[in-house]
Amino acid sequence: MTKRTARKLEFFLHILTAFLLLLKGYSQIRLHLYFPGGILLFLAATVLVLILSWKPLGVKPKQARIACYYIESAALFITSYIFLLEGKDTHPYIFFLAAILYPVLGFISSKKFRQLRKPDREEV
Repeated sequence: MTKRTARKLEFFLHILTAFLLLLKGYSQIRLHLYFPGGILLFLAATVLVLILSWKPLGVKPKQARIACYYIESAALFITSYIFLLEGKDTHPYIFFLAAILYPVLGFISSKKFRQLRKPDREEV
């Protein structure tokens, strides 16, 4: 897979996650649960603003992607907790697993991971 294809898939993943968070936030607002719904809507809107308008904001694309992973992780934790309170069977665990994996993806896509993976070559 080329780097360009990977970036497009990553962009699609952020848009899809933000869409799911918008749906869940709207669902919570309709149930008159304004606090969790408002938080989810705010986090989803933040992700959409970062992904769609990183250039006018003066943010580097890599920093925007990494920030989106961490923001989405927090939102997925909240969504997982909401599903747990609603008594869903498998939804909380799926969202909890996604919430754990998103910061891992953010760390892997950062430069720090590459620096840790490549040990400094010492003279032998």
